[in-house]
Amino acid sequence: MKIALVCKKFFIERGGLERYTVRLGRALLGEGHEVHVFANAWQEEPEVVFHHVPILRMSSPVKNLSFAYFCKRRLSTAEFDVVQSMERIFCQDIYRVSDGINPVHLLQRYPNPLVRKFKTLGPRRRVLTYLEQCLFSDQGSRFVMTNSKLLGKHVMEYYDVPREKISVIYNSVDLSRFSFSVRETRRQVMRKKYDIRESDLLLLFVGNDFKRKGLALVLDAMTLLKDRDIRLMVLGNDRRGAYQARATKKGLGRNVLFLGHKKDIENYYAAADIFVFPTGYDAFANVCLEAMACGLPVITSDTNGAAELIQNGVHGYVPGSLSPGELAERIALLKNSSARDVMGRASAETASRYTMERHLSKLLELYEKVRHHKRSTLSARRGL
Repeated sequence: MKIALVCKKFFIERGGLERYTVRLGRALLGEGHEVHVFANAWQEEPEVVFHHVPILRMSSPVKNLSFAYFCKRRLSTAEFDVVQSMERIFCQDIYRVSDGINPVHLLQRYPNPLVRKFKTLGPRRRVLTYLEQCLFSDQGSRFVMTNSKLLGKHVMEYYDVPREKISVIYNSVDLSRFSFSVRETRRQVMRKKYDIRESDLLLLFVGNDFKRKGLALVLDAMTLLKDRDIRLMVLGNDRRGAYQARATKKGLGRNVLFLGHKKDIENYYAAADIFVFPTGYDAFANVCLEAMACGLPVITSDTNGAAELIQNGVHGYVPGSLSPGELAERIALLKNSSARDVMGRASAETASRYTMERHLSKLLELYEKVRHHKRSTLSARRGL
């Protein structure tokens, strides 16, 4: 097949969306398909045909609109069996929703109705709403691909997309990088590096939006536990001042390590005992799947699509509410090292099923649905 992938930036070392597109392109090439990438910037990749899409860099709304406009013009110059976009553009065969939709982000970020209404009038949110209305329309996308049932439900609820247009295909994890073997080889080295005793219970939190991802909840839960042997590593780039002050005020100063962004994140999964991620909203947090692959029990919220892979008491816990008390209870249940070990191994076994090969197999089935839909549409037009 001749396949077009759309992503503003095509780099393996960037965010999750960019890494996904690079890995997908490589996997498609490995299956013998012809891969074209429509992007504004990219790393060189053997056998991939790149098409430059201009972006006007005046403001965020202009960037998004200009990319969508120029992408439509570039795509119209060639025929493809499938066009899969990871970005909000005007027309594609498959739109992969991976980071949630604008109405839900607004609801989570601005719970006050008056503030939310005001924010929706801003140019950035108005452009995002406009682009989503275009791409979720019948003319915008033949199919919508989501990485969780939670996100599929939101797309149907807010944009009236028919259920038959939605395909849920869970994310994959790079098992050559994230695995139980990393835990076995790097755990002691990493704990020694940060002066973490083997008797300490080490929690790990990873995220670039501390507020939305629930870091304050983790700190408050640690305060309720009143256990000096519980430590927390915080990875991610965000303003940490208020959270460091919160930790110090609650007497947790020594117990919380703010480490910033780390490229070798797998080593930190290896060092930890529990992965805590009480996010307010995530379509599917890849960090949870990565932590599971590295043999960690995961505690997350039911507003995280990745929670769909976690069975309570088997792979970790999905508390019924986001409260410090309930989070503290779940952490307390995992103080027992034997329980953690059993859950960690179950997590690793479950995560091992979510390979790129599995993901690609399901995606190629969707590609065939696209080709069938195109043939049916063409036949119908010829019959008129």
